[in-house]
Amino acid sequence: MDYNVFLLNIQDKINQEDFFNLKLKFEQLQNKKEALSNLVFLRLQDPIKPLIMSMICGFLSLGWLAIDRFMIKDYALGILRIILSLFPCVLFLILGISYENDSNLDISEIFFGLFGIFLLLGIIWWGVDLFLVYKKIKKQNYNKIIEF
Repeated sequence: MDYNVFLLNIQDKINQEDFFNLKLKFEQLQNKKEALSNLVFLRLQDPIKPLIMSMICGFLSLGWLAIDRFMIKDYALGILRIILSLFPCVLFLILGISYENDSNLDISEIFFGLFGIFLLLGIIWWGVDLFLVYKKIKKQNYNKIIEF
């Protein structure tokens, strides 16, 4: 197998600039066939799968689950996204409903407003993560190849 065929097979799994860097590194290698025979068995992630899964979850209003972050094994940001997206929304929604019956206080409107703000921030975070996760997978794939 020629290294150009290998590079064409992984072209969609790494960034374009990393693709050219990798091509230059392959051209400088002495044992191309040996390195290539080992690289063929390297498992690279497909960047489209977490993107599609995140879009499906987002359209089902489950974007706060951070499925895409867990698919790329970024557990810290996944848990942080769940906590910061879900907890404030539920808290302010419950507080808004509980103070809604109290006619002397207009504090329920403040809580409903805060609920809306945190809901909007969670939606924005989900949208930004669509692009960040896609790029991070490509960078992880490139780093796997370079480390190998």
